[in-house]
Amino acid sequence: MGVIKGIEHIGITVPAIEEAERFFQAAFGARTLYALIEKGGKSQHGEDMHHKNGLEPGTTIVAMRMMRLGEGANVELFEVDGGHGSTPHGPSRMGLHHFALYVDDLDAAAARFRAAGGTMREGPIDLGGKERGAGNRAWFGLTPWGLQVEFIHLPSPLALDDPQHSGPRWMPQEA
Repeated sequence: MGVIKGIEHIGITVPAIEEAERFFQAAFGARTLYALIEKGGKSQHGEDMHHKNGLEPGTTIVAMRMMRLGEGANVELFEVDGGHGSTPHGPSRMGLHHFALYVDDLDAAAARFRAAGGTMREGPIDLGGKERGAGNRAWFGLTPWGLQVEFIHLPSPLALDDPQHSGPRWMPQEA
């Protein structure tokens, strides 16, 4: 059995690849590694890909970008033409509920996010329950197309249910 080492990338379907790519660069300092599919080039069609990755028949992936995000997981952006939503899973479904980015400075991250065109929700908020601790806070924002992003800062220890068996929560290495 293979050992899971961590999240390598998350995939997000966006309404416009160029806008999303610029936003991720401006808001998060993301770097575009490569374009997997270029607009006007060879596309992936749902009829060919449905059983491989869940792409809905009648839809087409017209653009894909792989981006490097800090020292954590990569982000793969998809732009899909056609219907969105009749298949419960797969790249033809718009979006992702949210992803969280660990930051050292919530205010600075929020300022950069706003400057790139995002909007911040009410916050920052003190975390509770098993995440309660001095300075443990989060703040949610929305990208221009409505994807929710959580900025999180956890300087205090977390209360794990079974630390002997679960191990610690993954955190990025200090720079």
